[in-house]
Amino acid sequence: MSGTRRKPGRLGGHVEGYRSWLEQRGYTPLTVTNMLNDLGQVGVWLAEADLEPSELDEQRIAQFLAVRRARGCRRVPGPRGMRPLLSYLRQAGVTPAASPAATPLARLLDQYRLWMVAERGLARRSCVTSTPPVGSCPSTPWLVASWTCSG
Repeated sequence: MSGTRRKPGRLGGHVEGYRSWLEQRGYTPLTVTNMLNDLGQVGVWLAEADLEPSELDEQRIAQFLAVRRARGCRRVPGPRGMRPLLSYLRQAGVTPAASPAATPLARLLDQYRLWMVAERGLARRSCVTSTPPVGSCPSTPWLVASWTCSG
């Protein structure tokens, strides 16, 4: 982080790329400075926790923020404030893409699969390979049931 005494830890190789990424999106100079400070703090925390940047996701960010709060740091961003950093690291191929949030339909299908295996004796593999993509499921329950675990 040019011009500061702060150390970026394990994210040091991404400082200039993140700076450029933020500037391209219209962030003000002060906001860019603050967000680069956040990057440095996350990088140092990764080193302290013996984690690699590739292990960074929403849960790790939550752990980082909890550690910062427990240490009594005066400026601790919220999870929403860390989204740009995760977005940049994902676009740069450093961290894996976010896992899709479980929708009520996805939870229902998971429960149904478990029931089919436990109560009906269906092979677990049949449930995994016969389930359609969640976005393609119709809203009609009898069609969902016929698509799920049809083996």
